[in-house]
Amino acid sequence: MMEKLSRRRLDRIENILIALLTCTALFLVGKTGLFQAVTGPENGQGGAIAFSGFQGMVLSRETPVGMMVQTAQGRYGVRYDQQAADDLYHSGLEDVLIQTLAAMDDPKSVSQEAWQQAVTQAESWVCYDFLYNVSFDSSRREREGRIFLVTAKDGRVEEIYYYNQETGEYAASRLRDGEIPLPEAMDRLTPNGGQFAFEVEELELPAYMMILPQSPTCRVYQVSNPLAELDSAARDGFLEKLDFNTRASSVYESADGTVIREGADTLRIQKDGMVSFHGSDNGDARYRALSPGHTDLRIKAEEILDQILADIPSDGRMCCQKVEVLEDGSVELTFCCLLDGAEVRLWKEGWAARFVFRGMDLSSFEICLRQYQVTEATCAILPERQAAAAAKAMGQMGKELRLCYRDDGSGDRLSAVWVVREPG
Repeated sequence: MMEKLSRRRLDRIENILIALLTCTALFLVGKTGLFQAVTGPENGQGGAIAFSGFQGMVLSRETPVGMMVQTAQGRYGVRYDQQAADDLYHSGLEDVLIQTLAAMDDPKSVSQEAWQQAVTQAESWVCYDFLYNVSFDSSRREREGRIFLVTAKDGRVEEIYYYNQETGEYAASRLRDGEIPLPEAMDRLTPNGGQFAFEVEELELPAYMMILPQSPTCRVYQVSNPLAELDSAARDGFLEKLDFNTRASSVYESADGTVIREGADTLRIQKDGMVSFHGSDNGDARYRALSPGHTDLRIKAEEILDQILADIPSDGRMCCQKVEVLEDGSVELTFCCLLDGAEVRLWKEGWAARFVFRGMDLSSFEICLRQYQVTEATCAILPERQAAAAAKAMGQMGKELRLCYRDDGSGDRLSAVWVVREPG
């Protein structure tokens, strides 16, 4: 028990030291003017705004699953090709988005028609689709958006528009100050004729959906359960990753897997690949975030995910779906797995991982461990027009279509299909 208390005291001391170092860094940033314009006011010109620490921290943890760019040469779009989206995003367009969000004025609500007008009339622009809402800071308020449209004139950013998936609302803002240039790499892109759904005649889909001339080509994935043959040595390594003391824990086998108890904390490693944790309602928490803020809760959840997934090679990528305050005041975070930008829907719940925090303390989590490996095979996908027509016939007209892999645990290969996403 003394060993356990000592370890937790050390964890708390470490957290306090990290917080102190963060405050010191922020003080030094204020003194050195890192958040001021890169080009100082003495030359009479507005400068490019340096990264906001908050924006960089949050958005650097996400990558868009789809992007579209308009230049003088035409339009170039990518979707359901995560490597292409990553390459485009990190060619300078990540910096553009982060700097624009840091320099934006207080956003105002706008109509969908205003967003469409920006797409059709702006000289050049960049559109980012993160699939789910991501957080960003504006006018000292934390806001959320899924789709961001940065418009520019003469190679300099003018405005930003964004769409909030949960509320269905659009908002826009001009920049307070600063000149943010678009990267020269944009002009070297070869146009491929991308459009939005509202620009395609007789296509009854949400306006923001990206449509490319060619139907997506989705790869087939082999799926397996990494816990199917977990031996005692691997299990002990698993426990150490999760900060369980193998010598102080009580371990026993149940019908569906292994149960580990240490103090009032319980960890279950099930044969079907589900790992679940339930912590003590009273006393020291085994896992604690730096603050009850949603960003810090998410960082702690992702830290645990990284620890568990580190030794499981997989082509999947985790994505935060939602952060929600429950009726009892606790905060629930859910994550899904993406394969080449397409979501994997697991069992009945759909999510791949779920975390519940009470204040800063993690009270429980459930993580479904699955291992995905890409194969040489591809699956035929209906063009959006035909998929939209099929959705209309089923009474789902006008709803968003997404490519999705369904994994119910019964098969060893996954192919993508179109699914309808309910609004909100």
